[in-house]
Amino acid sequence: MQSAFGCCSPGKFLLESLDISTLFVVTVFTMALGGLLLMFAWAQNRSTQALAWWGAAYLILAPATALFGLRGQISDYWSIEIANIMFLLGYGALWSGARVFEGRAPKLLWAAAGAVIWFIACRFDAFLASLWARVFLGSLLLCGYSFLFMWELWRGRHDGLISRWPTLAIVGFHATAFIFRMLFASSLPFPQGALPPSHGVATVMVFWWLFHAFAITFLLLALAKERVEQNYKLASLTDALTGIPNRRGFSERAERLIARCKADNTPLTLLLCDLDHFKSINDRFGHLVGDELLIAFAKSLTGSLRPLDLVGRIGGEEFVALLRGIPPSAALEIAERVRTAFANVGRSVQERRVHATVSIGIASTVLTDYSFAALYGVADEALYRAKQKGRNRTEQGRPNLLVMAGTAVQ
Repeated sequence: MQSAFGCCSPGKFLLESLDISTLFVVTVFTMALGGLLLMFAWAQNRSTQALAWWGAAYLILAPATALFGLRGQISDYWSIEIANIMFLLGYGALWSGARVFEGRAPKLLWAAAGAVIWFIACRFDAFLASLWARVFLGSLLLCGYSFLFMWELWRGRHDGLISRWPTLAIVGFHATAFIFRMLFASSLPFPQGALPPSHGVATVMVFWWLFHAFAITFLLLALAKERVEQNYKLASLTDALTGIPNRRGFSERAERLIARCKADNTPLTLLLCDLDHFKSINDRFGHLVGDELLIAFAKSLTGSLRPLDLVGRIGGEEFVALLRGIPPSAALEIAERVRTAFANVGRSVQERRVHATVSIGIASTVLTDYSFAALYGVADEALYRAKQKGRNRTEQGRPNLLVMAGTAVQ
């Protein structure tokens, strides 16, 4: 029985029924609207400067697409030379936005290099007369910027942003399309001039540009939104003064670390640190000196430990560190290193001779249960003894006999 579409398949009928000019207009409108939305999002949150770069990129790509779509109706100067210069500037801006998003400075000369190369190439008549040369060079440069964009996002892949992966996938497919266009420029029916125009192929290519513009705009907005939310969450878990985890941030990470170590019976050591006579130093020298002292101790603590060790500020002048794989025999040496390092740093703050010191209590899972509360209790008792014995010293925790007895009964 003959199809309702006659001799044509539904897909072919749909392709032939779509008007390329209308698709071009919609694509240009989508790019312009996407650029405006990205710029509006940046205006709402100026801290995400990548949005401004991406918005500017799409506001450049929109008129570039319009000029490209008018090929044959306007002069080649506008539809070939100027349109491709704008395309390359737009893709350079997209790459620059990716660098900014990942915390790197944009490379403006490299971002504009593609447009400069195209401008120089267009000064040669042989280049302008060769469709293959134009398609090859333009596709090569646009593909290069696409891969640079992907490289920047790939380097930041460990931050947990979900939108990063579909963005990489779509841009990767887009870059692959440029490679295909570059390799088969002489046999493609689109753009005009290679072979007699093919409505179906041209429609697919314009439709892909439309989908790409819509999808990437959406994903870039999603990426920025995820980053803002991530930064807010990080700020809520970070001590604003010292930059290390606060009580909540430390507790969340400590519980996860303790659970992992308990599962494979890895020893854990807790250092509970309290700055000596901090209140009197604050009263005598002022809060600015007190704040500098807290910052100095946080730096001294993290500098004395391994990068994998977990540190946090859980009170006014109370700090804590959780050390994975450290038995009690090595804990005292590490605690002494922390104490000595701060004694040297705390001699003077802002040219004031404050002679600040720290007392440290030590607890280990060898002596107590795998729980933060148990470790903290043992370390707190050891810290109390350090204070009672004159401060500026470290004390080992004593076995938690109740916990050990309970474990023995089990």
